[in-house]
Amino acid sequence: MNILKEKVGLNREDIKKIKAMKPGLSLDLQLSAPTGIKRVKTEFVGMDGTRCLILKFPDETRWGPLRDSIYSDNTMVIRYIYEEDAGEVVAFKVKINVVLSKPGNYIFTSFPLAVQCHALRTEQRAQAHVPVNLIQLSSGKELFDGLIIDLSLSGCRVSTDRVNVKEKIELKEAVTLRIKNPDGKSSDLLGLVMNQKSDVTKHYFGIKFDASEQVVEELLHQLMLT
Repeated sequence: MNILKEKVGLNREDIKKIKAMKPGLSLDLQLSAPTGIKRVKTEFVGMDGTRCLILKFPDETRWGPLRDSIYSDNTMVIRYIYEEDAGEVVAFKVKINVVLSKPGNYIFTSFPLAVQCHALRTEQRAQAHVPVNLIQLSSGKELFDGLIIDLSLSGCRVSTDRVNVKEKIELKEAVTLRIKNPDGKSSDLLGLVMNQKSDVTKHYFGIKFDASEQVVEELLHQLMLT
């Protein structure tokens, strides 16, 4: 992603994507180190209007020394996943304004002047608000109640309150999605947990369906999403 060639200027959609960043969002930082380009992860803390972004300083016990890359007036590229519609990787370059060590290790950066987006998937997803119960396939144990917030022929994204998740859910874990239909009946779909992330109040799970497109399409019609 050649961020240097992005035209300067933010439109309304760009600003919407930046404003959608919530505290706790996972960020990928691309840094210029003396030994070359380095990629590390950290968390988004917040923003002050359009004046600056605030990030946690990456954990140096995990990523190694970073003070030779993260310092005032240096630049870096920030990437994160914007999960709306088809899902996108959003990337932009910022200048590091201040690095604090007290009261905590934080990075204050400029507000981006340009944004690049790269689609994660070409398949369009329908926005939804469908109650679902997630059940562990191997044991039949109920994991949590939540909502399907987008849905396509190949998979869906489920959200639930953080307090609802009582135990760790592994990636590639097989689950049953018990979906509550408008007629009061339930439909079961098998799936695999492919990714998960969290913000301050919610857990989000990306689930790939283990079912034919015809079966899923029939369900979409039942839910009136197609």
